Amino acid sequence: MNWPGWLLGSTLAFAVFPAANGAAGDTGWAPPDVDGMARLRAGEWILNKDVEDANGATASILLFFRAPAERIWGIIISCDYAMSWVDGLEYCEVLEDRGDYALTRQIVDKGWASPRIDYTFEIFRTPFQSMQLKLKSGNLKTFQGSWEFNSLPDGVLLRHTLTLQPEFPVPRWLVRRTLTHDMPDMMLCLRGLAEGSGSALASAAERRKCPGVVEEDHN
Repeated sequence: MNWPGWLLGSTLAFAVFPAANGAAGDTGWAPPDVDGMARLRAGEWILNKDVEDANGATASILLFFRAPAERIWGIIISCDYAMSWVDGLEYCEVLEDRGDYALTRQIVDKGWASPRIDYTFEIFRTPFQSMQLKLKSGNLKTFQGSWEFNSLPDGVLLRHTLTLQPEFPVPRWLVRRTLTHDMPDMMLCLRGLAEGSGSALASAAERRKCPGVVEEDHN
């Protein structure tokens, strides 16, 4: 729901990054096997970059959080928290919130390489299980995505998928940087904010990846 202005401009392929950079093995989006789950529980992540088509480009990422779904959920839907973990976010306002439905406006500016984006999107919610995102208005051709929660006895598998097509060209180097660096870092920041990294020390380290200011209290 939170990365406009980046997913366009090159053919994208599945990417697996080495453990030193935080990514788990080549399990795609099939349920991870025992080894894959062990690596996710150790703090690694799986990033999937799909081939661009007429509807834009798609990226998905999977992480394991040692935190309850309710806590993660509350951070994702909060504009206050979004200012910490969404790269380039200048403005965020929840225009409508009916529990299972919300309407949110965001403005993102990632600098000279990508024009400022002002967009409003709908969120269709099944509390603590899933969110479906759909563009309502703004200067994007395509914006849709999801958050999927799989609660386990020791934590939550969280998958975020986003399909995006801006109305303007985006440099290929910006696409590559966002998919291989910015998107994972923002998700690690989210995990740190949720205190879901496995220890206080690990959560603090992941919060240092946050692109925005991390406030002690967002209430």
